[in-house]
Amino acid sequence: MAFAHEIEDKPVNARLLDVDLVIYRTSEGISVARDICPHRGTRLSGGWMDGDTLVCPMHGLCFDHSGQCTKIPSIADPNAKIPPKMRLMSLKSEVRYGIVFACLSDEPAHPLPVWPGIEDESLKNLYIPSGTWHAAASRHVENFNDVAHFPWVHQGTFGGKTADPIPPYKVEKTDYGLSFQLPYLEGGNRFPDDVEGSERQVTYTYQLTLPFSTIIIIAPNDSDYRQYFADTVCPVSAHETRIFQVCTDTTSDPDADFLVKESLLINDEDKPMVEGQRPEDLPLDLTEEIHIPADRMSVEYRRTLAKLGLGAPMAS
Repeated sequence: MAFAHEIEDKPVNARLLDVDLVIYRTSEGISVARDICPHRGTRLSGGWMDGDTLVCPMHGLCFDHSGQCTKIPSIADPNAKIPPKMRLMSLKSEVRYGIVFACLSDEPAHPLPVWPGIEDESLKNLYIPSGTWHAAASRHVENFNDVAHFPWVHQGTFGGKTADPIPPYKVEKTDYGLSFQLPYLEGGNRFPDDVEGSERQVTYTYQLTLPFSTIIIIAPNDSDYRQYFADTVCPVSAHETRIFQVCTDTTSDPDADFLVKESLLINDEDKPMVEGQRPEDLPLDLTEEIHIPADRMSVEYRRTLAKLGLGAPMAS
């Protein structure tokens, strides 16, 4: 929903599944609530922070980290009791890996992702500037976990030869979602491990935490170097998605200039493809599109979403 470093001394607005939210920081940490004042429905994201309180811009009501109103300036009596119902509709939220996750229900249906490498405090995480894609969240996630498009879409970055077939791979069902490994011959040499060569044989390990979070562990086969690239999305609306990405590597001090630039280039290669896909919703009825062997991951992802009742409705 937001990068934690973007939440500073002002409230920030966000949207999750067409619900407007306000995110604000106090000494207690980051809080998330519906972006609506319980008094007269004003958008609180247009207000400001006064110390540890969020101030409504219309009547000056103040709210603490829990969402409770602590002050109503128009009441002259300083001892007047503020009604307990005068509080924000606060959401369950958590900051993990520098990302603010929020849940619209009382209890989340799925756990937050556990990302190896990204969670290693000895490694330095880099945050790719977030972007908005005009596409369904599931479309983005399927593309992020698709490998057959590499030599066609990513010729300008890391894509291999278009003549090389995608080898068979097996998708594993896990406690958190889905996972698979795949060997791939990358075009170019983008790894800072002092291994020479115009192309590199690597192994990708994908770990998808349902419904919308994935980490790729990229391991060149001829070195101990590892790169970790994580991607999670906020479904702003049915066909609008906010992308949040974090990466690191085993150098302990990854090259920010190179990795951030490369990641944005890769996103720019993918974005028009995904935004142009039709239908806009990911088809969960497997008979609606024709699949090829390299689609093993996307087929399992669609099956899993259908079982969970997520995504586009099944065709009758």
